[in-house]
Amino acid sequence: MMWDMVISMMTEKEFWDKFNSKHNPGYYYVKKKTEEKNKKKNKKQKNYSSKFKIFRKQIEAYPFVEIEWSDIEGDAGWSSTKSLNKTKLPTCVSKGYLLSQQKGVTRIFTDYIKSKDNPTFEDIGNTTIIPTAVIVSIKKIN
Repeated sequence: MMWDMVISMMTEKEFWDKFNSKHNPGYYYVKKKTEEKNKKKNKKQKNYSSKFKIFRKQIEAYPFVEIEWSDIEGDAGWSSTKSLNKTKLPTCVSKGYLLSQQKGVTRIFTDYIKSKDNPTFEDIGNTTIIPTAVIVSIKKIN
């Protein structure tokens, strides 16, 4: 009865942190170090969202960026727990014009159609939507 009350007061993250700290201390230590490192990176990472809230018609209004981000990797085959613990996430690289960074989502596009009559563009193509939480770095390319 007492454990039910204690567990119900914990968040799911707190529960798994407590579980892993006791039953899998090596994993827990590495996870905590990685979380601290990611927090520092996120503080350093420049957020361009305030500049790009309104869709603009001049391509120069959008910075051309290179985004490195962590992707999910899965394997349906057999492996050992040791090899799984050593497996690292793949880092993907996407380049394009930064459209926005809002509500945890980063949006880029690489193609656009120039208007025939003036130096603006109307339609965009080859779009990518990336959860901002998985972004390792964003570099502006001149």
